[in-house]
Amino acid sequence: MKSAFRLFLFLTSLTLFSFSETAVVQRNVTLRPDPSTDNQALTTLARGQRITVVALRKKNGYLHVTVGKQEGWVWGRNVAIEEASDDEAEETATSTKRDADSSAECTEGSVEGVNHVGPSELYPDPKKTPGCAATLDASDLTRAWTENCPGGKDSCTYSQSHRKVSSSDKRFVYDEYTVESSKRNIDNGEIDHFYPLCAGGSNKTSNLWYQPIDNQWSGKNLGFKEKDKLEAWVCKQIKANKLDPQEAFDRITKDWVKFYIEEIAGDDELKEQIRDDEGDGPQ
Repeated sequence: MKSAFRLFLFLTSLTLFSFSETAVVQRNVTLRPDPSTDNQALTTLARGQRITVVALRKKNGYLHVTVGKQEGWVWGRNVAIEEASDDEAEETATSTKRDADSSAECTEGSVEGVNHVGPSELYPDPKKTPGCAATLDASDLTRAWTENCPGGKDSCTYSQSHRKVSSSDKRFVYDEYTVESSKRNIDNGEIDHFYPLCAGGSNKTSNLWYQPIDNQWSGKNLGFKEKDKLEAWVCKQIKANKLDPQEAFDRITKDWVKFYIEEIAGDDELKEQIRDDEGDGPQ
C-alpha cells in the first residue's frame, strides 16, 4: 500500500511539472477532494484567489487544481485561466520543478544566520541549491551495495549505486545558473553535488549547482577541483568512522569554503582571515 501511495505521489509530481496554469477564482468556489459533491468539501476559495490548474481537461465539469500544498477539484465555470508572460511561465516551471524535488525525502541545508567567510560567488544560490541529503546514516555509506552497481559488479559503494543525474536535470541546472552554452563543459566547470554523493548527498536538483573550475578569492582558486578534494576527505573520514555525516552535512551546506580552509587548504593566511571574520583574531 505504501509503495502504491509513493508511486501516486511521484506520478502526481511529474504531472505537475509537465503542465501547470494559473487560474483566478471568479466567484467563491468549493475545493473538493474529488470531482463530485459526494464527499465533504475541503475548503472554500474566495474570489480573486489564484490557484494552479494541474490539467485543463475537465472531469464532470471540475478542474484538477492545487492551492499551495493542498490538492483538489473546483467547479470549472467558477475560475478563469490567467495568461502568463514568457518570464512568468519560466519562473513557474522552475518553481514547480524545485517543489517537486523538495517533496521527495530529503534533509535540506540552511544558511539562516550564517555569515560566509567568502564572497557569494564561491557558493551556490541558497534558494536554488540549499543542499540535500538522501541519507545521513553512516551504515548506508559504509556498507557494500548490490543494487544498480555499474559494469555488472556484484557490489559497489553507495555513490556508485546511487549516482543518477539525468541530462534534463543538468540542462535545468545550467539554465538556472545562466551558464553560457560555450561554458557547459568540464574545461570551464561542472554540475556538482553540493553535498557530495559519497557522503549521502541526493541527486535532486536542490543539491545540484554549477561550479566553475576557476573561482579566485584572495589570490587562491576555489573551484570545483578544490571542492572535490574536500569531498574526498569527508567521505574518507566518514568511512573511517572519524566524522559524523550530520556534522559533515552541516559544515558543507553552511560554509563549504570555511570547511575546506580548516581541513584541506593548510593556508595560514586564509585561516587567519577566518579568525578575524569571526572576531577571534588578535585585537
